[in-house]
Amino acid sequence: MCRLLIYAAFALAMVSITAVPAMARLMESGDARIAQQATQAVVNISLWKVRDASAPGESKRRVKVFGSGFIIDPSGIVITNKHVVDGAISTKVILSDGNQFPAKVLGIAAMLDIAVLKIDAGHPLPVLKWGNSDKLKVGDSVLTMGNALAIGLSVSAGIVSGLNRDLQDTPFDSYIQTDAAINHGNSGGPLINRNGEVVGVDTALYNPDQNGGFIGLGFAIPSKSARFVVTQLLNPAHPKPGWLGFTLQDMTPELAAALGQPWHQGSIILAVDAGGPASHAALRPGDVLEAIDDARESDSRAVMRNIVVRPVGSNVTLKIWRDGKEQAVRATIAEWPNLMPGGGMMSPKMASMMAQMVPDPGVKLAPITDEARKQYGLDPKLNGVLIAAVEGDSEARDLGVVPGDVITSIQGEPVTTAAQVEHAIMNAHEQHRPYLAVLIQNKNNLRWVSFSIGASS
Repeated sequence: MCRLLIYAAFALAMVSITAVPAMARLMESGDARIAQQATQAVVNISLWKVRDASAPGESKRRVKVFGSGFIIDPSGIVITNKHVVDGAISTKVILSDGNQFPAKVLGIAAMLDIAVLKIDAGHPLPVLKWGNSDKLKVGDSVLTMGNALAIGLSVSAGIVSGLNRDLQDTPFDSYIQTDAAINHGNSGGPLINRNGEVVGVDTALYNPDQNGGFIGLGFAIPSKSARFVVTQLLNPAHPKPGWLGFTLQDMTPELAAALGQPWHQGSIILAVDAGGPASHAALRPGDVLEAIDDARESDSRAVMRNIVVRPVGSNVTLKIWRDGKEQAVRATIAEWPNLMPGGGMMSPKMASMMAQMVPDPGVKLAPITDEARKQYGLDPKLNGVLIAAVEGDSEARDLGVVPGDVITSIQGEPVTTAAQVEHAIMNAHEQHRPYLAVLIQNKNNLRWVSFSIGASS
């Protein structure tokens, strides 16, 4: 089966998404009340990032992307996904009332897709409360909220379709699967239960088509994991995750029969890291881990979650099956080595340098030819600059700009050549103006769009 997970931070082209019906439950009477209360604490996140060249000979581009988040503290603590803010030059949080504030990154999780931001609104903000994801059952009603496709705050209804899903992102995966819509731009938004509580952080969608949108398979990080990580990130000491230094695989009845073990759920050791706690405890590949301090876990990922939350330096008793019998082994939890908690965040110096780059709206320009007029149905008298192509991850695409559109004026001044358009963008950048007003005509309508120019630090 073709497997493609699409992390839903960025608003991509709606026109490129193949329409696939995704059935979800209808909104119920109680949903409106929950949505009205919860959406006050849901935010849009607008970021400037640098995109690598898409083809040889091209240069890097400064582009604007979007994500979602939610407020958990009146002082302005905002939760989102790590992949939303990774590599950001600057980050801005937009509240439900339209007010916008620059955001500071307080912490980024080393191994879970979670980041914590801080804004200063000058007054207490509405918040969402954490719910207990352990109480979720398949079939429970949920709502997703976020900046879907960068068109603004959206709410979708659905159910919990599955639990403890393994997306093979981390050794701890325990994703909630839902048919409530999660589209590009939803990343970092909340998954809400019938009590209006956050039971998950929307993170990814599944679609075998790389350019596709939601087809009924969305995934969220359980609130139990997210809340633990957020608490750690907000702790000035930033406690390190616990580690024993082995790689595990789920046990099967067939493996149990081969090893002469009475079948029950457990994990078998694949490899042991040299010099790690498991190695010091004389654990070895082929040992079957049955319990940690008498706690039997359902699978290898649950075992790793049990370990990672334990304090560094604490001792655990591991019940293992080896050589046809059960044995007890003592081991000491160590720090997870080689962590990079900064993720893809840029240093302030690098971000400042990148912010000096002239932004690229993500369009390729060309003169209007007779062939183009015929292809796109353009008026023979129309003058301007043809948009010949639009990048898939560009702000232009997010604004609904498509090939065949024609730029007729910028800031009220007519343009007829690509050089004039580029000159106008350069001037706006040098003048530190935040936006550029562009008048666009196609065969159906005429409209203004605002291309972003500035990147606040």
